[in-house]
Amino acid sequence: MKLNLNAVNSLAESFEKIGYLPANAKQYFSKMADDGFVFSKQLAAADSIHLHIKVADVDELPHTYIRRKGGEPQNAKEGYIKYAFADGYNFIFSSIPVSQEEKAGLVSPEFPYLDHIGIDIRNESDEAYAIYNEIPSLAGLKEWTVVKQGGGGKKVYCCHVQVNEKYWVYPPDSIYWEFAFGNLIVSDTVFGCDLRPANPALGLPEQNTQGCCGTDENTSNHTSEKAGTNSENSYYTCL
Repeated sequence: MKLNLNAVNSLAESFEKIGYLPANAKQYFSKMADDGFVFSKQLAAADSIHLHIKVADVDELPHTYIRRKGGEPQNAKEGYIKYAFADGYNFIFSSIPVSQEEKAGLVSPEFPYLDHIGIDIRNESDEAYAIYNEIPSLAGLKEWTVVKQGGGGKKVYCCHVQVNEKYWVYPPDSIYWEFAFGNLIVSDTVFGCDLRPANPALGLPEQNTQGCCGTDENTSNHTSEKAGTNSENSYYTCL
């Protein structure tokens, strides 16, 4: 996809007017629209992008207003909702923990804030996968840390959706970048939960990350039975 800066800024202004656009969001739109954007090739191969915005309470969002602006609610769960807009621009809002930092209590005290920007490559062709797998080397040129999630047949889960795998990129003094590869598969039941990995520079220990998508008991059962992962060491991240 090619980022239409005017279109995405206009959409962003709709959220800015109601106080739900993080102050730093627009600067990243400008970066992505620039021809020199380090991940411009991956963006060109993407079907959509998303902003994952943390809010105090998803239930308090002006949902009617967002729908009037063209947002289609998707994948809604308690404390989580995704609004899909035309041309592949998606805004995700959550008030449940979606990262290891949140589980460790290392979060911004002020809402809203931007947790990450995601670039979603849904095309599963060999060419698209090769472009996706250039991410570590591109990040390496900048000396940015990269963490891979999933891959090798292990899927990445968030509640009732899954993708094949992800790369997470951690530039210093910046928001984090998520690159998801593979079709977004939605289930009528819960697959399981995978937390966004913390920036390795933080040195956080391994954590028990149960508690997404309902009760701890339900999450643990679904994660172990449907996702085939160890719930004691799994992460959860919302797409």
